[in-house]
Amino acid sequence: MEEFLNCGAVKCLKTGQFCVEVDGIRVLFNVEVNLGAVTQLKLKSANYKVNCNVEVDTRTERVISVECVGFKEEKIRLTLLDCFKERGLLHKGLIF
Repeated sequence: MEEFLNCGAVKCLKTGQFCVEVDGIRVLFNVEVNLGAVTQLKLKSANYKVNCNVEVDTRTERVISVECVGFKEEKIRLTLLDCFKERGLLHKGLIF
């Protein structure tokens, strides 16, 4: 999991949570993983009202979808996408 969520403005914390920094605000997330042909990472914020879903194609280990709803949803979504792009984890067909 740290492979997917640890770069740029996205950090893995010692508590097991992940932090996304947008506009100088640190949004903390707890992560729930649902394994399958398409693995779902459900990110639920511990300090703001925002949830994100990240879908990963298990066969290619590429992110195929990122959706966020709530506080600064679009900025958080774009920050996550930038992180995945930086790590080379975005599916080629994913446009943002």
